[in-house]
Amino acid sequence: MEAADLSAQADTVKAEMPKINIAEELAKLDTIFRVDSPSVNSAHEHYLRALDMLEDGKTIFAELFLKRALAYEPTSHFLLDEVIKILLRQNKTEEAFPLLKLAVQMPSVTSENHLFLARLYREKKMLDSAAVYYKKVTDRVQRNLAVLYEYSQLLEFLQNYEEQKRIYDILLPELDYPPRLLERQIGLYQITNTPDSVIAELLGEAFRANGISYAEYGYLQAQILSSLKKYREANEVLLTIFFMHPSRELTSKIALNIAYNYELMDSITVAVIWLEQLLEREPENHIAMNNLGYMLIDRDLDIERGIILVDKALSYSPEEPSYLDSKAWGLYKIGKYAEALEILEKLEASGMDARELWEHLAAVCEALKLEERAKKYREKIK
Repeated sequence: MEAADLSAQADTVKAEMPKINIAEELAKLDTIFRVDSPSVNSAHEHYLRALDMLEDGKTIFAELFLKRALAYEPTSHFLLDEVIKILLRQNKTEEAFPLLKLAVQMPSVTSENHLFLARLYREKKMLDSAAVYYKKVTDRVQRNLAVLYEYSQLLEFLQNYEEQKRIYDILLPELDYPPRLLERQIGLYQITNTPDSVIAELLGEAFRANGISYAEYGYLQAQILSSLKKYREANEVLLTIFFMHPSRELTSKIALNIAYNYELMDSITVAVIWLEQLLEREPENHIAMNNLGYMLIDRDLDIERGIILVDKALSYSPEEPSYLDSKAWGLYKIGKYAEALEILEKLEASGMDARELWEHLAAVCEALKLEERAKKYREKIK
């Protein structure tokens, strides 16, 4: 680019830059200084000279005039702020630092003073002090998302998880629950031993705000509700997701969970219908085969068909412990106690540790008159 072009471009940029209206600034200053200080004229004059210097791009001279103005009115918070800002603008952080420490002790301290000081402390690696002033900012201005996020990153480094959790609780709804922050918040809830009911509520809010795109979070919420024995509430969430037509994989998991919750609510007929319908859509779904088979066996609805379904599930996954347990329970139900015990003992030897296994072993041992062993398993259940 030719020198003439560069000069023309510079003139254009300069013309487009906002100009400081001295008359307007004068009117503002008349008001500000009359409130801030009884002695206006000298400070006022130096401040106006500083504005002239800034308009001409003479930052160093502007700094000098602002300092002179402050020397005339050393108790003026307004002038102190102006000096601090121009020092920070020139990266004179060491000079600005003591002035900021003075500003935050004044009755008219602003959240901006706290923020500047927090950032300076952070630059100096004085992180605990930085956290104190970030907190003061966020207590006063809770909707400054950029500052909240800055603060949260510092808290992560300091491992102050309780405070970070509080900040994320403010950020998440404002940012519409971005997955990275949402999952971090769930992690913070777990670190700080937050009740599962609170985690479920957070997931529910995220799902309600975002719909089908957050179906996995809704599904996780339902699982937590089930673990809290809130089966009806869990199914309300699952049914909402189901009728949104999520992915096939998630639809299958939802149907299995709905059936299981209905079983736990003793709505066996409804549970069976859900599993039958799932198998109609997915005839090779061996989890559904086993679940339906076990339900038919355990509830004495159709033991023979239940065993057939479990055997079919085992043909897909012969070593699956839950399927083998279902098979053993079916054998117990038809009086084949020794065969049932053989399977259950293998499961026990493999390290399987589940209440259901101990219950089945206790029942089979009692049927075989192995009273001491049955008593041992009953104790394990307790």
